[in-house]
Amino acid sequence: MPGHPPNLAVGIGDVRAAAGRLGHRVHRTPVLSLDRLGLLVKCESLQGIGAFKIRGATNAILVLRPAGVVTSSSGNHGMAVAAAAAAARIGAVVVMPDNATRYKREAVARLGAEVLTSPPETEARNAACAALAAERGLTPIPAYDHPLVIAGQGTCGLEIAEQVPEAATVVVPLGGGGLLSGIAVALRDAMGARVRIVGVEPADGDDTVRSLRAGRRVAIPAPRTICDGARNTIPGELTFPIVDALVDDLLAVTDDEVVEAMRVLAAAGLVVEPTGALAVAGALRMPAAARRGPIVCVVSGRNIAPEEYARLLLGTGGPA
Repeated sequence: MPGHPPNLAVGIGDVRAAAGRLGHRVHRTPVLSLDRLGLLVKCESLQGIGAFKIRGATNAILVLRPAGVVTSSSGNHGMAVAAAAAAARIGAVVVMPDNATRYKREAVARLGAEVLTSPPETEARNAACAALAAERGLTPIPAYDHPLVIAGQGTCGLEIAEQVPEAATVVVPLGGGGLLSGIAVALRDAMGARVRIVGVEPADGDDTVRSLRAGRRVAIPAPRTICDGARNTIPGELTFPIVDALVDDLLAVTDDEVVEAMRVLAAAGLVVEPTGALAVAGALRMPAAARRGPIVCVVSGRNIAPEEYARLLLGTGGPA
């Protein structure tokens, strides 16, 4: 069972401080039951911007009090930074990969951010973001690899511990690892070793699975998965040690399994984007022996173009 080493980038005090700051600024999202499957879902898709990312972005901007911000994002974090910057009455620049969906690019722009593009690889996006920060005097707000962002995402874990104290397993989508690492910090403090924490990433985007197997951060080619929020090419420097130390298991699921999870959630009345359905896809993959006790799946976002949503649910589920 993972422990809680003292040298991790984020501790429970950071998460609790973030919860105190966020207050009414983010929603305390509900936990709903998928009765037919015996799963519970933590609906971060019901945040105002449609994703959990508003937690970390808001926490970072409240603490740093920047004059202007820049970030790199495939969409949801960009929307969160744009919204948090607008609330703070400062400017925001969002660097988006050239394979980001038009729907998310337009959503970021509608929230008031300047949108620029870069190659899709994680390192290329981060380099473009760093160059803009230096050139324009902007403060970077990383999508996941920053203590304030991780702590903000961890407030979701505090809510899960309060809402489902009897949870046996908590399943979390995994892209860069900000949500998983933050939730892991919160749950290990609140529930200790009695809760099993599982991260789920796409099979064509399994950089963290490969990295844990190798015992170091491993880079992979730019993924083509439909899970656009999990197309990372290398785990975060800060998030990877937290995941390694505190998370029990990782799963990698196929795009077809993700689409099936989206259909399950649609039948329950929840519109969920592919990345947001990763946890449910992972839970459905688990053998019966591993599905004992209450299982909470974090549904991380809903932001998908209606026509793409319909295509996936009615079609084959492969990349566009």
